[in-house]
Amino acid sequence: MNTTTMQTFSGKLIDLAKFTHLDVRLTDISHALSMINRFTGHSTSPYSVAQHSVHVSRLLPDDLALWGLLHDASEAYLGDVATPLKSLLPCYQEIEERVQRAVARAFGMRWPIPEPVKLADRAALAAEKAALFSVQHDWGLGECMPARIGVPLPWYEAKSEFESRFKEIVK
Repeated sequence: MNTTTMQTFSGKLIDLAKFTHLDVRLTDISHALSMINRFTGHSTSPYSVAQHSVHVSRLLPDDLALWGLLHDASEAYLGDVATPLKSLLPCYQEIEERVQRAVARAFGMRWPIPEPVKLADRAALAAEKAALFSVQHDWGLGECMPARIGVPLPWYEAKSEFESRFKEIVK
């Protein structure tokens, strides 16, 4: 196994340097995102990327709900890099885009990520900021209308909710 290869939850070996849509599996995405905390663990309670993704998907119309659910799917393979650090890593941003494009192709979604998905992601971020941080600072979210988040779920419930939401969307 070379230094760019990793094993996913399902047991699949993937080479991040050669990642394609054939490497994408929903079970790997749902499991990994349910185990990854947002905000590099600096919130008052653990809040998974899976739960965040479900929240974003519910803020969108039906035709964009799948994009909302999978907008952070690249993090299942790359981890959740905090935005301040990501801004310092242009190479990471290129890899993230390549992986996210592969996810889009695997699920038949058009590239790029639609603007309403980005707005819903921002609204979810505003809600999470309000609910999950005891000290409030200005994050530059502007006139973002936050939508309330639910109670942070344990990883296994977030995984189940993610998978249920996927089935609901693609029915």
